[in-house]
Amino acid sequence: MEAMSAAGGKAQSGFTLLELAVSTLIIAILVGLLAPMLILARDVSKRTICSANLKQIGVGWMLYLGDNDQFPQYTNPDEQELGPDWAYAGVRFVGEENKPVIDALRPINSYIIEDYTVDSRFSQLFHCPSDEGIYERGGPVRQSHMSVLPDQKTCYEFYGNSYKANPYLLDSTVAGIDNLARPLRVVEVEHVGPERLLLVADPVWYFATVDGDSPDRDLDASWHIDRNSGNMLALDGSVRFMDFSSGRGFTLMPRPDLNQPPTGQSHRSSPPHHQPSGRRPSS
Repeated sequence: MEAMSAAGGKAQSGFTLLELAVSTLIIAILVGLLAPMLILARDVSKRTICSANLKQIGVGWMLYLGDNDQFPQYTNPDEQELGPDWAYAGVRFVGEENKPVIDALRPINSYIIEDYTVDSRFSQLFHCPSDEGIYERGGPVRQSHMSVLPDQKTCYEFYGNSYKANPYLLDSTVAGIDNLARPLRVVEVEHVGPERLLLVADPVWYFATVDGDSPDRDLDASWHIDRNSGNMLALDGSVRFMDFSSGRGFTLMPRPDLNQPPTGQSHRSSPPHHQPSGRRPSS
C-alpha cells in the first residue's frame, strides 16, 4: 500500500535528500567533464583568429618584400622600447582613452590597410585574442596570468602588436653576417626553405628558444593551451601552430651557413623591455 500523508492520505511527492545528493553529484561530474572541453573549444576559436591575423599580416609582408627587395627595419628614437621586431607593423594609442590607431610610420602597415582612423576595426588585426602579455614562467598554462609589462599590459597594449618578428632577418649584425646592422635583402635568404623560416609569430618563440642562462628564460608568453607553442607565419606566407621548444619544423637563421643556436642557446634580439619585480631582461 502507498504511503499516505497525515493530512489527506495522498502519496508524498518531491525529491528525498538522497535523490537530491545524487542529482547534484551527477551535475558536478558533467560540469567537470564539460569544462575542459569548453576551455579547449574557446582556445581553438582564439587560435583560429590569431592564425587568420597572421595570414593577413603575411600578405602585407609579401607585398612589402616584393616592392623593396629587403626586410623592414623601423626604429624610432622616441620609442626606445620598440625594436624593429615589434614595430614592423601595428598600432599606437592616442587620447585619454588610449584608443588604437594604425601607426602610419610602421613600414608593413601601408601594405595591409589604408584605414588610419582612430579605433579602426583593422587595429584588431595586430591583436591576438589570447594575448596575456609576458609573465613569469611556471604554473598551469590554462590559468590566467599577470603580465610583467608596465601596468600589467598585454603585448598589444604595450608594443601596439601581439606578434614578434624574427630579428635575424631585420639586422645583419644580429644574424652574424656583418657589423652594419642593416636589414637583410631578400636574395640573402633564398637558400633557406621559406616554409621553415620564421618570419613573425606569437612571442612565445623567443622565450622558448632564448639562452638558458638568460633571465628571460624565466619568462613566458604561452598564450594558448600548449606550453612553448604558438602560431607562426613563415616566409612563404603559410601559418601553422608550432612547438618552439622542440626546435623542429622551423629555423630562425636566414642562411644555412650561419649557425643557429640550438634550443636553449643564446640569440640576440631586442628585449621585452619590461620591469618584472625590479629587474630588467638581458639585452
